[in-house]
Amino acid sequence: MNRIMICAMMLSLIVSGCSSTDAQSGTKEQPMVQETNGKESDTAQLDEAVASTEPVKQSPQVNQSGSSDQPKVSTSNQKLLQKVNYYKKSDKKKPAPEQTALSAIKKAAQQHQVNVKPDVNDAKFREMVIVAATNIQSLTPAEAKAVTEYAKKVDAYENETKNKIIKNMEQRLKMGATLTEEEKSTLEALTPINPGQKLEMSSDMSGQGQGKQEKPNNKQPQQPQNEKPSQQPQQEKPGQQLQAQKTSNQYNPIAARDYAYKWWNKRNNKEYGYYSRVSGGCENCWPDCTNFVSQAIKAGGIQERRTGTYWYYSDQKPSYAWGVANSFYKHFKDRAQQVKDWKDLSVGDVVSIDFDHDGDIEHSAIITRIGRHDVYVTQHSSDKKDSPISPWLLAGYDVYAWKMSTANNK
Repeated sequence: MNRIMICAMMLSLIVSGCSSTDAQSGTKEQPMVQETNGKESDTAQLDEAVASTEPVKQSPQVNQSGSSDQPKVSTSNQKLLQKVNYYKKSDKKKPAPEQTALSAIKKAAQQHQVNVKPDVNDAKFREMVIVAATNIQSLTPAEAKAVTEYAKKVDAYENETKNKIIKNMEQRLKMGATLTEEEKSTLEALTPINPGQKLEMSSDMSGQGQGKQEKPNNKQPQQPQNEKPSQQPQQEKPGQQLQAQKTSNQYNPIAARDYAYKWWNKRNNKEYGYYSRVSGGCENCWPDCTNFVSQAIKAGGIQERRTGTYWYYSDQKPSYAWGVANSFYKHFKDRAQQVKDWKDLSVGDVVSIDFDHDGDIEHSAIITRIGRHDVYVTQHSSDKKDSPISPWLLAGYDVYAWKMSTANNK
């Protein structure tokens, strides 16, 4: 998922990575960078960034009058500096072990065949915290509460490290240093989002569904329309057999849903093998939420972007926005409309999740069913098919929803 902090930093750190401002302004593809030897998650890359970034030390130039000149900041650096933003400081310290939460996180790690110890400074453990936090629908109320609170503490703790990296890069830019393309992408992916329209919890959702799965009835969901949103939620109709019709932007939400259904509990590593390869060849040991969503909406007809703001897959290395949740959000913030009312959502739309209201998107999922009292997503990381989103809203997560029929597809 992320790439530069891919679903976990994607969730933990970022969850995706965009191209730099300069690179995006050109017509070339996003510059490819060297693979990360299995450390392709957000959290893992955060650790690498901490170890590799060093402050630029530059002696001030002394002019003839004896005063020192400030380093000149190039136009490209000025553009990057305009994008610099920090996570709010938190008084939360390193989270203490919490047995109920750790038990659920351990189960999540076992499901992914990942062997980790409960160490918040370990990137792989932080990834599993995020995986567990996306799976609260399957936990007991006590477990869900414990995991949610623990994930928020881990997220806040990690933000301190991200701020240090951002500060380091900001100082280098002010000193006139030239960042590599990878560093520019890292900076873009690490910084907080500009919050948009959040999905709101309504009384008919929280009062009726209570986050519980409605009985499946194997009926086709109503095909999303490109007209004015209905005031009533799209409900499944008995005997309705829908054909895969495209919206005005040529998006086929049923094709996107069908792809998600096909691959909901496995990985399409034959066609999209990059993340498996850089993770050591494992089948599913990395947080895969945003990579999975990108695959599904591409199957539905959303066009890859290899110019401007990048969103594409490549076996050499995908763009950050393809696999990192934070960067995915930033890409589609400029490409699709957000939805406020869950009743306006359709099959094939996408949601982005922020656990702790800090501007760090940690998860992505695709909507695959609309019920009478809830909306259901299919996702990776914690693999789920038709899982309700109301538990996330009830837990206090910030949920952003993208109307994919409005996505600019040119």
